[in-house]
Amino acid sequence: MIFKVEVKKGRKILFLIALIAFLFSTASLVYMGYKFYYNKKLNDNLSKKLSQIIENGSSNNSENRNIMQSLIDINSDIKGIIKINNSKVNYPVVQCANNEFYIKHDIKKNKSKYGTIFIDYRNKLNNNSLAGQNIILYGHNMKDGSMFADLKLFKNKEFYKNNQLVDLAILPKKYKFEVFSVFVVNADFDYRKIYFNNDEEVSNYLKLIKSSALYFRNVEFNCKDTMITLSTCAYDWENARLVVQGKLIKVE
Repeated sequence: MIFKVEVKKGRKILFLIALIAFLFSTASLVYMGYKFYYNKKLNDNLSKKLSQIIENGSSNNSENRNIMQSLIDINSDIKGIIKINNSKVNYPVVQCANNEFYIKHDIKKNKSKYGTIFIDYRNKLNNNSLAGQNIILYGHNMKDGSMFADLKLFKNKEFYKNNQLVDLAILPKKYKFEVFSVFVVNADFDYRKIYFNNDEEVSNYLKLIKSSALYFRNVEFNCKDTMITLSTCAYDWENARLVVQGKLIKVE
């Protein structure tokens, strides 16, 4: 009799443990879903505003000034927007005085595992010209497919061949880059060089990139040309980085 009572108690305890685990798991999934929805809605709304400025074609008209002021009120670090066709990459981009803050903060400066797509603090954007720079943007490779996760599409040869344009707007100008390189390297690989003092430095840098590239298209570069480097974490091995690079081909 005592044995049966103990068995019943044991079953109740196991049931309660299983129920608590289930409720905790469900709550975690709901919370994760909410954070994904919140982050998506936040970035989509800001991307829409930024796209509207670009479509209006002038930063001097009253409508654009009003939109810009609304963005500044949200976050004065907002610089523009990045888009890649046939991917989820369509995000506002920011820049601040370091490369740490936006790893763990959203575009409203709230703590977030999603972070924000941000431009390397060393890049100079206040002279209305990106000439002679390697514009580096960083973003998380989220497992739900958001932020820079879709850079992994470039590892597919067909996608790389058919989607070679990256659009970056640093208001009030628009820049179009043509992808020439895709590679996965260790985090300490030296691809984050911002400026090149001469053409020899450019040539040596491209040779280094080519030696590690999954795909590489020979392009003419000199120290006055501008490239873009998109960097995210990769899951190929510990501390891996997936990098996509392009050359500036058009400015509007």
